[in-house]
Amino acid sequence: MKKDKKKTYHERFNAFYQSAEWKSLREARFGFADGLCEKCKEKGIVRAGREVHHRISIEEDWSKRLDFDNLVLLCPDCHNSEHERISPLQKFLKDWENI
Repeated sequence: MKKDKKKTYHERFNAFYQSAEWKSLREARFGFADGLCEKCKEKGIVRAGREVHHRISIEEDWSKRLDFDNLVLLCPDCHNSEHERISPLQKFLKDWENI
């Protein structure tokens, strides 16, 4: 797939994320993970998963967009961590630890 740097991620991939194929695969991953964040579960933490994340991004390898084994169910905190984003609460807690 050609990359169009002028379009946002949402503009480039919205049609894919609205497709019946993606919605079905996403639902299957939720079921496979019993609705729990797979990263937290590895650490013995029980937390609801909310985001189905591509381990190898669809920008990096379009052919893996519907690869079940390329998906992982994550909670918002773990998903933000995967994308190196930090929520206001995470920033506050990190700053609080440094006081």
